[in-house]
Amino acid sequence: MSRPDPEAASEAVPDDLAGLAAVLAGHIRRHFPAEDEGHRQVLALAEEVGEFVGAYRRWAGMARRTGGFDDVRDELADVVLTAYVTAHVLEIDLDAAWRAKARQVMTRGWRDAPDGDRP
Repeated sequence: MSRPDPEAASEAVPDDLAGLAAVLAGHIRRHFPAEDEGHRQVLALAEEVGEFVGAYRRWAGMARRTGGFDDVRDELADVVLTAYVTAHVLEIDLDAAWRAKARQVMTRGWRDAPDGDRP
């Protein structure tokens, strides 16, 4: 595990995910080639999802070793943060995208009636 950057630790943490993503992307850019940025972030997002699934499997008793729910929570937070960094790098306004998607999802038929009320 690498050592935390003392300079980054003293930096104020933005209150919004898009702002935090911009800060994190800036730190990441200092260490990796810019031309691979999009590919790297998409792969990092997939890796974080895999870590979340692994933590969930350990907590749910579906793996050889066990784990706590704190790990599940922390790994899911990593997924969200990495999704926002990936969106920043790909120039996607993720706040606008999830709101638009939520409006679309809420028009789907699954929410119309409980199963017992269907013909």
